[in-house]
Amino acid sequence: MEARYNIYFAGQLLEGQDLAGVRARIGKLFKADEATLDKLFDGKAQLVKRDCDKATALKYKQAMEQAGAVPVIKAAAASPAPTATTPPAAKAMTAAERIAALAAAPDLATARETLAPKPLAKEAIGAEESGMRLAPEGTSVLLPEERKAPAPSTVQAPDLDVMASGQRLSELAAAPPPPPDTSHLSEGRVGELLPNLPSSAALLSPDTSAIELTPDGTDLSDCAAPAAAPPALDLSRFALAPAGEDVLEQQYRRRPAEPPPATEHLKLED
Repeated sequence: MEARYNIYFAGQLLEGQDLAGVRARIGKLFKADEATLDKLFDGKAQLVKRDCDKATALKYKQAMEQAGAVPVIKAAAASPAPTATTPPAAKAMTAAERIAALAAAPDLATARETLAPKPLAKEAIGAEESGMRLAPEGTSVLLPEERKAPAPSTVQAPDLDVMASGQRLSELAAAPPPPPDTSHLSEGRVGELLPNLPSSAALLSPDTSAIELTPDGTDLSDCAAPAAAPPALDLSRFALAPAGEDVLEQQYRRRPAEPPPATEHLKLED
């Protein structure tokens, strides 16, 4: 038996998509009005397509993802095969299917006939109700295999203990030192100069008898260090080269510049 699928939409968007743009594209895709769009984007799973084959489910998935929406595809509950005496149960149209049928109808009478509820046999009603029911409030809509497994904890704390309620977790800080005694101090009057505190350091008394002032305008050049004596160089092995003689060896001489290329055979054309 071929697997069948139900397609839901819970208002979730693909990463990087904005709500206004996705809402507009979904409305254009399903030809939905504002009321239907409010229901589709209220955060609750809404049935978009019921009991479709795999190819149809993939088409819906691709179209909704291109619009920026995240479809939820679940396997449809298997329904009992109709017998010769039991008429097949008519499928209830979703809001999107009703809107699409209304838009495709040529006139109002045809639209009413298309959207009018079909009478169902008692057996069909029972089959329909058994295949679709509301879950209790707070029920998770994801299957166990669709949920993320909790991350295992890697924290190891064998040496930790729980302290009693109200017990300090650290030692008390040392008491601060007592404040200094200021009983012997008094305030001075406003503007009064504070006397210098007595100093116990001995005053220096250098001997300046050998120092005298120079006359006015002296440049103190006599205080400069004497010039250094010239070094004793032996120049007996040196001689002057004749005038015009090259004193550089061939390898250190400047090479003449190369002559420019001949351009007599070149001419400009108009």
